[in-house]
Amino acid sequence: MKQPDLYARILGCMVGNTIGDAYGAVAEFFVGERLQRSYGTQWLDDFMPYCADFPTDPYGVWQVAPPRGTGTDDTRNNQIFAECVIRNKGYINSHLLAIEYIERYRDIHLLPAAHQALAERHYRWAYDWSCAYLGMPEMPTGESTLIVSQLGNTYPMLAGLISLAFAGLLYCGEPEKAYLKTMELAYNDIGYAKDASAMLAAMISAALGGADARDMIRVGLATDPHGFGDNRLMAQWVRRLINATAGAPDDHDAVQRLAREVASRHPFDTVDVLGVPVAALSYTNGDPLRTISMAANDRDIDAQGKLVKLRDNDCTAGVAGALVGALHGIDAFPADWVRDTLESNRAVYGIDIEANARQFYNAVYLAQRLV
Repeated sequence: MKQPDLYARILGCMVGNTIGDAYGAVAEFFVGERLQRSYGTQWLDDFMPYCADFPTDPYGVWQVAPPRGTGTDDTRNNQIFAECVIRNKGYINSHLLAIEYIERYRDIHLLPAAHQALAERHYRWAYDWSCAYLGMPEMPTGESTLIVSQLGNTYPMLAGLISLAFAGLLYCGEPEKAYLKTMELAYNDIGYAKDASAMLAAMISAALGGADARDMIRVGLATDPHGFGDNRLMAQWVRRLINATAGAPDDHDAVQRLAREVASRHPFDTVDVLGVPVAALSYTNGDPLRTISMAANDRDIDAQGKLVKLRDNDCTAGVAGALVGALHGIDAFPADWVRDTLESNRAVYGIDIEANARQFYNAVYLAQRLV
């Protein structure tokens, strides 16, 4: 792939991930009445600002009612991954990533004072797991890492999907390499969640290599270097969700069908968080804005089909944004969306997504270095 095209897809993936994150975060877990009161609608059909009373949360935004485009923990986690790759000159392994999380926790005092208590709760989870993963017998707090590991995830959830969304960017058009590297990096995942994180990486790698929407999905479903075969639960679920949308007359109806399929799943389950955006990508044949909107409207409905509440829709929309950004590049998104997203995350978190994308590209694809 030509140099500008590859960089545009890397930038598109990183910015798209945050656009999706912020698109859904403005109403994450909102019940129908609150959604209607805050935004005058029960369908998120635009990239909207946070409502005036939107609160801070360790895993959400770190500023009350921040500017449009401000990401949540999904954005912060994925940018930590990108910055770890940059810091290590294009190389990454699970130990380096674990050390990165430990150092981020230890450096919380360097953050703005208003962010430090929020950051302590956000980063503590990855810090604990990283200490346990590296075999540290006791953390500086005195808590045993054995306790941490025993009280960890008891079901497959979304850790990798909200921290390793850019792993596929390491390998342009090499989905099997992307899959295997992500399986190594996903030390916070268990069970089929590891496969989900690796499947996402394979799809993004295929998109970098020029695959279209349907083909990148096919690659994600087919990439199986460990030979899980018929036991590959994530692939079964992704196919089921894609099939559920077949024949839907419009995006709204397709989302209602997906809601019925994932109703029994925990909102942090990778079946939902990966399956819904991939089904949306398939249904729209890669349309970037419709794919993000469908994923951001991931919902719980009652027996009559009425909205009960939105699910973990910043995560589903963030995955959708990373997929379509890698597929189409930065030009997939309206210029004002991109501008607001870049400016807001610099202002609120000091994260320069554009600079990270350029440095990531230079570190990984050194032979085609951008100046």
